[in-house]
Amino acid sequence: MNQDMFDDLNAQLDAMSPEIQGAALISSEGAVIFQKGETIADQSLIGIAGAAVMRLAEHISSGLADCPAQEISIRCGRHTALFVPVGAEAILMLVLSADTDTRPLTKAIPGMVSALGQ
Repeated sequence: MNQDMFDDLNAQLDAMSPEIQGAALISSEGAVIFQKGETIADQSLIGIAGAAVMRLAEHISSGLADCPAQEISIRCGRHTALFVPVGAEAILMLVLSADTDTRPLTKAIPGMVSALGQ
């Protein structure tokens, strides 16, 4: 995914949910590739945590009758960090308000990414 694709994806997501406060595309190795808006913590911490969380989810889900991870969310009092795999090599992290229903976003993101050619 390049910067224009990331920007297009963010425009689609913003139109779908005005609750999005920030976004980051994270490589499977933990590097923040692109970032937009508020992401609550520094880039290196986000990248490492995002990659680790997704690897843990893949490990757990592989033991659950081949049930691939579709999303992981971390919720605190004010915010939700939503991690969604976007292809084999990247993770999209969205920062939203804590009360946001993330299910519509989780369902829509794979189609949006696919339409962008990923």
